[in-house]
Amino acid sequence: MVPLSGKSFTANPLISSTSSLNERVTEDNLQQMLVKEVNTLKTREKLCNNLQVCVWMLFALGVISLVTTLWYTAFYKFAAATLALTVCPKYTRLSGFYLRMNERNDLRVLFIAIGAAALCLGSAGTVPAVIQHDCVANSTTPWLHCSGPTYFSIPVYLVETVGYFAVCVMAFVLWRNFDFQIGNYVEPVLVEIRDIKYIFSAAHSTSVKEQRTAALDLANMAASSVDNKFSLVTAGGLQVLIDLALNEDEGVRGYAIEAISELLTIRSIQNEFLELGGISTLMFALHSSDNHIVRETLLAVCQLAEEGEEVMGTILAENGMDDLCKVVASGHVETVRLVAGLFLDVSFSDTLRGELLKHRKYVPYFERMVKCSDVTVQQLSLQTLELMALSSPESVTTHTSLIPALVKNLSVVSGDIDVKTISSKLLLYFSEAAEEARKLLMDSGIILALTRVAGAPDNIIQSISAHILRTLVTNDRSLMGEEGVEGLARLIRSAAVDQEAWIICDQLLMRGHEDSDV
Repeated sequence: MVPLSGKSFTANPLISSTSSLNERVTEDNLQQMLVKEVNTLKTREKLCNNLQVCVWMLFALGVISLVTTLWYTAFYKFAAATLALTVCPKYTRLSGFYLRMNERNDLRVLFIAIGAAALCLGSAGTVPAVIQHDCVANSTTPWLHCSGPTYFSIPVYLVETVGYFAVCVMAFVLWRNFDFQIGNYVEPVLVEIRDIKYIFSAAHSTSVKEQRTAALDLANMAASSVDNKFSLVTAGGLQVLIDLALNEDEGVRGYAIEAISELLTIRSIQNEFLELGGISTLMFALHSSDNHIVRETLLAVCQLAEEGEEVMGTILAENGMDDLCKVVASGHVETVRLVAGLFLDVSFSDTLRGELLKHRKYVPYFERMVKCSDVTVQQLSLQTLELMALSSPESVTTHTSLIPALVKNLSVVSGDIDVKTISSKLLLYFSEAAEEARKLLMDSGIILALTRVAGAPDNIIQSISAHILRTLVTNDRSLMGEEGVEGLARLIRSAAVDQEAWIICDQLLMRGHEDSDV
């Protein structure tokens, strides 16, 4: 199935009279952004160096504090300066951060800023405290009379206050500077430098190398910004990408699907993509042998599925169920997880729910997901079956081949509790179905599986186990004479945390004794 759009490949021409002007303006912007990046990195280097110098100066002031009136404050100032020097990042524009100081530098300088702010407030409060304690008013002069050490201490504390304030400001500015990453200014401009008409021309080329380069450029443009997404679509880029997604080369298809997935994050672009018949292209891409392409395609399908039932119905109508089941058969956990999520979304729709198990050929794929080693895939697939059973029990219970997989989920000792709970609920539906399903339940070891989980202090599983047991015994009273069945009833009754489960099992045991007496 190779669906092709009915529209021919066209690249919208740009106005030639403004092309050279646009290129020159863009190159000027690139040069400005380069200068801006370099200046930002130079500022970072200066701030790191100045911050260390200020901390060393405060360390020296801490030494001088030993001869002030509050000499004992020197000890915590030594400790604070030493800690600041230890965590202070060292950076140069050419070589980057020194040694291992390349992780969480933003938290390092933020820690310094907070500590410096606290010390600044403490040092500022020291000055009036010293004056009040050591200075006295003189009636003959308009100023206070202080001792010699106090006259020396007050300027020291004032300088310390200014120093701590400077460290706090520099550390905070440096913290904001660390938000910048190399390429933040240049990359958006680089994406715009290549004229889009040259990219479309390369995409139309017969050279696979040029097509791959064009697809990569379009993917980068789609990922760079929202404005570039709309510019690309306005210029006819969606049709170009749809054609590239049908290319025989895996590399070209991969880049094109990545670009489409990026564009479909915008709801208005999704509508245009649907009008161009893009769903068929995505379904074709699911047959790729490259797991990365399949993953990106599924992400695009998931974004389209959010549009509503109509879109999902279109996907299923395009043989989408067969294509999605093929992904399940591939066995890649990451992609199977996406498919299981899609099936769960479909199961919420009253009109589309029946499509999931419409044909028996889809049942083995659900068996595969139910037995998958990935817990998330199991949970999603079991929730899908549960929703289908709630709506129409026959849609699930007619497929008795699911029973062994569900019983196996209960038998796993270290299995996920949610998986066991939903599996037991589905088994309850089978126990209430036809005689054939109940017989298969017994043959699959349902009693032994329930014995393994019924003793757990989980009232839901105990209640479901009790209901399954009652349904089986009600339809075949001879089962109560079997040792395993009676033992299960006794186990649930003795370990029951749910009153209803206890009552059911007690009634079953009493009925069994009555039958034995007869």
